[in-house]
Amino acid sequence: MQENTTPEWFVAKALMALAQRHTEAGQEASAASEPAPDAVVRDADPFAERLWNLLRIRRALTADEAAALLAGEDDDLAQGRRQAGALMLSWSRQCPRAVRVEARRVDGLKRYALLRDIGATPPAPRGGSAS
Repeated sequence: MQENTTPEWFVAKALMALAQRHTEAGQEASAASEPAPDAVVRDADPFAERLWNLLRIRRALTADEAAALLAGEDDDLAQGRRQAGALMLSWSRQCPRAVRVEARRVDGLKRYALLRDIGATPPAPRGGSAS
């Protein structure tokens, strides 16, 4: 598979790297601070956080675009595509005012749009909901 070399691709990759650094710095800072006694700590899915940051940057994505941008050298693109699609579909169902499946498809794939930025953290997966 040939690597994308468009200017938008380079910008998206650079912004993803910056977002990842910002997330890591925030995690280090929050780990150093004392948590509130009633705080609920959830294990964040790194792929979900990277996908959420990418959606916040690009404002609209297909699962194929997301997998291509987020995949590492040893990652399975098909698995990444399935995971990205499932996460974005879940977000569109959980937060319909924030994430929407657009009517227009790109190369036959669903395109998800961020309507309203609801923060740096992706919506928490609901327990018991099947994707």
